[in-house]
Amino acid sequence: MSKPAIEVRVHGRGSVTDGDARQDASVQARCDLCGATTDAVVSVGTAGAPFACKSCLRDRLESVTVALFLLKEPRGSGLPWGKISG
Repeated sequence: MSKPAIEVRVHGRGSVTDGDARQDASVQARCDLCGATTDAVVSVGTAGAPFACKSCLRDRLESVTVALFLLKEPRGSGLPWGKISG
Protein backbone atom coordinates (compact mmCIF):
# COMPACT_ATOMS: atom_id res chain seq x y z
CA MET A 1 0.00 0.00 0.00
CA SER A 2 1.41 3.38 -0.96
CA LYS A 3 1.64 6.25 1.48
CA PRO A 4 -0.98 8.99 1.08
CA ALA A 5 0.16 12.34 -0.26
CA ILE A 6 1.16 14.90 2.37
CA GLU A 7 -0.32 18.34 1.87
CA VAL A 8 0.87 21.41 3.77
CA ARG A 9 -1.24 24.57 3.68
CA VAL A 10 0.53 27.85 4.41
CA HIS A 11 -1.92 30.57 5.43
CA GLY A 12 -2.33 33.25 2.77
CA ARG A 13 0.43 31.84 0.58
CA GLY A 14 -0.56 28.48 -0.89
CA SER A 15 0.00 24.77 -0.47
CA VAL A 16 2.63 22.12 -1.11
CA THR A 17 1.67 18.53 -1.90
CA ASP A 18 4.56 16.07 -2.02
CA GLY A 19 6.95 18.83 -3.13
CA ASP A 20 4.59 20.38 -5.69
CA ALA A 21 4.09 24.03 -4.62
CA ARG A 22 1.01 26.00 -5.65
CA GLN A 23 0.73 29.67 -4.73
CA ASP A 24 -2.78 30.80 -3.74
CA ALA A 25 -3.37 33.77 -1.46
CA SER A 26 -6.84 32.46 -0.57
CA VAL A 27 -5.48 29.34 1.22
CA GLN A 28 -6.37 29.21 4.90
CA ALA A 29 -4.42 27.21 7.46
CA ARG A 30 -7.15 26.19 9.91
CA CYS A 31 -6.48 23.28 12.26
CA ASP A 32 -9.34 20.78 12.25
CA LEU A 33 -8.29 19.51 15.69
CA CYS A 34 -8.19 22.73 17.73
CA GLY A 35 -9.99 25.12 15.36
CA ALA A 36 -7.18 27.71 15.33
CA THR A 37 -6.03 29.55 12.25
CA THR A 38 -2.24 29.30 12.26
CA ASP A 39 0.75 29.79 9.97
CA ALA A 40 0.58 26.27 8.52
CA VAL A 41 -1.28 22.96 8.81
CA VAL A 42 -0.55 19.49 7.45
CA SER A 43 -2.85 16.70 6.28
CA VAL A 44 -3.05 13.73 8.63
CA GLY A 45 -4.44 11.17 6.20
CA THR A 46 -5.83 10.67 2.73
CA ALA A 47 -7.81 13.26 0.74
CA GLY A 48 -10.57 14.76 2.85
CA ALA A 49 -8.82 13.90 6.11
CA PRO A 50 -8.35 16.54 8.80
CA PHE A 51 -5.47 19.01 8.87
CA ALA A 52 -3.44 19.60 12.04
CA CYS A 53 -1.25 22.47 13.25
CA LYS A 54 2.26 22.06 14.67
CA SER A 55 1.03 22.47 18.24
CA CYS A 56 -1.58 19.72 17.97
CA LEU A 57 0.92 17.38 16.28
CA ARG A 58 3.51 18.11 18.98
CA ASP A 59 0.98 17.37 21.75
CA ARG A 60 0.09 14.05 20.16
CA LEU A 61 3.72 13.03 19.62
CA GLU A 62 4.47 13.81 23.27
CA SER A 63 1.49 11.66 24.28
CA VAL A 64 2.84 8.78 22.18
CA THR A 65 6.25 9.11 23.86
CA VAL A 66 4.73 9.07 27.35
CA ALA A 67 2.39 6.16 26.52
CA LEU A 68 5.25 4.06 25.15
CA PHE A 69 7.27 4.81 28.28
CA LEU A 70 4.42 4.00 30.67
CA LEU A 71 3.56 0.76 28.89
CA LYS A 72 7.07 -0.50 28.17
CA GLU A 73 8.30 -3.88 29.33
CA PRO A 74 10.00 -4.26 31.70
CA ARG A 75 8.90 -1.23 33.65
CA GLY A 76 11.84 0.92 34.60
CA SER A 77 12.43 4.17 36.33
CA GLY A 78 13.32 7.57 34.95
CA LEU A 79 11.77 9.92 32.49
CA PRO A 80 11.18 9.14 28.80
CA TRP A 81 12.92 12.34 27.67
CA GLY A 82 16.20 11.96 29.55
CA LYS A 83 17.92 13.55 32.50
CA ILE A 84 16.80 16.97 33.68
CA SER A 85 19.68 18.96 35.13
CA GLY A 86 19.16 21.81 37.52
